[in-house]
Amino acid sequence: MKKQLILGLAALAAFTLSAAAATLSIGDPAPDLKVSRWVKGEPVAGLESNKTYVVEFWATWCGPCRASIPHLTELAHQYPAVTFVGMDIAEHGTNADATVDKFVAGMGDKMDYHVARDTEDKFMNLNWMKAAGQNGIPTAFVVQQGKVLWVGHPMSLAQPLGEIVAGKFDLEKAKARGAAKAKVEAFYREAMKGGDEAALLKEGAELEALDKQLGGIEPGEPFDTQAVLKEVKYQTAAQAYEKAVLAGKTGEAVDKLEVAARALAPAGVDFDSLKTQLLKFQGSQQAQTVFRNYVVAVGDNGDAAKAAELGKQLEALKLTNASTLNEYAWTILTSERVKQRDLGLATRLAKAAVDASGAKEAAILDTYARALFDSKQVADAVKYERLAVAAAADDDTKSELATTLKKYEAAGKTE
Repeated sequence: MKKQLILGLAALAAFTLSAAAATLSIGDPAPDLKVSRWVKGEPVAGLESNKTYVVEFWATWCGPCRASIPHLTELAHQYPAVTFVGMDIAEHGTNADATVDKFVAGMGDKMDYHVARDTEDKFMNLNWMKAAGQNGIPTAFVVQQGKVLWVGHPMSLAQPLGEIVAGKFDLEKAKARGAAKAKVEAFYREAMKGGDEAALLKEGAELEALDKQLGGIEPGEPFDTQAVLKEVKYQTAAQAYEKAVLAGKTGEAVDKLEVAARALAPAGVDFDSLKTQLLKFQGSQQAQTVFRNYVVAVGDNGDAAKAAELGKQLEALKLTNASTLNEYAWTILTSERVKQRDLGLATRLAKAAVDASGAKEAAILDTYARALFDSKQVADAVKYERLAVAAAADDDTKSELATTLKKYEAAGKTE
C-alpha cells in the first residue's frame, strides 16, 4: 500500500490524535451524531436507518482538508440522496467559531453540504475518529442502515460510495480489508522503529499474498514490501531533518541531515518544494506562538508595551498565508478576549491577507473592510465591502455582506 511521499512528520498539514486501539470497526453501528452548532445547511437530527451518510472530519487550517472540500461537493451533487456532513474538530486560535464561519462563507458553493462543529467535550472526535483509530484529517466515514461501511481519505471516497449507493458494496470484503489495513499500519510502525529485517520481509510476503487475495488491500495500490522498506528509510531520514528544522537548528549537522534525506527521496518527490513548505510551516509555528502571547498581552491585565513589541515581531515574520493573516486580523477586531484593539495592526494584517489572496476572497475582503470602518476610514470600507459582496460565492453570503455594506454606506452619508 502506497503512502503519501512527503516530509515525514504530520507537521505540513495534519492533525494527529494520540495513539489508541481502535474500537470502532467496519460493520459496527455508527456512533451518535452530536454537534455544538450547525454552521451551514439545515440541522441533521440524527443518522436515520434508511439513509446513507458521509461524515467527514476537517479543520480550516488543514491543507489537505481544503483540497478535498470541492471533491466532496462534487460527490454531494452526484449523490443527492446521500447526506454529507463536514464536521470541524480541531480549530486553532482564540475565536474558533468566527474562524470557521468566515472560512465556510468564503468557500461558498465550493463547500455545498452540511457543516457543523464538534461538541465542547469532543464527542465526535473521541467516538468516531479516535474510536476508529484514525490519526489524521481529512477522514470520511460512510454510514448506511446505521452501520459504518467505509472509512478513509475523502479523495478515495468516490468508488466505495458509488458501490454503496448502487447496492454492490461487499461488506465482508470491506471488513477483511479493514483488518488488513491494520496489519499494514503495524508493519509500517515496526519498520519505522527499525525492526528485524528478516521478520519484516517474512511479514511483508504474507501481506503481499493477502493483497492479491483481496484484490488489493487498498485497490489500485499494490502492496510491495521492498518499496515500503525503501520508503520507510526515506521517511526516517526526512523526519530527522524536519525535526531539526522545526526545532530551529542550523549549521553543518542540519545540512548533513538534509543531504541524507535527499539521497533517499523516491523518484518524483520534489524535495526543494517540500523544503520550502517546511520552512513556511516553521514560520507559521513561530507566528502562532507570537500571536498567542500577543492575545494575552492585549487581554485582561495585559501589558501594552509587550503587546506593541509582539505586534512588531508578528509583522516582521512577513507572513504570506492569507487565511492565517485573516484569522489574526479578525481576532484583533472582534475577539472578546482582546481588550486593547490595535486597529493599525489589524488593518495591516488584513491588507496583507487581501494582497496574498489576490483580492478575490469575500471573507478576507470583508475583514479588511471591517478594519477600515473601525479605523474611521469609511469611504475605503465601503469600497472593499462592495468588492466582498461581488466576490461572494453564494446568495446567503452575498445577502449577509450586503447588509454590512448598507451599514457602512449609511455611516458614510452622515460624515
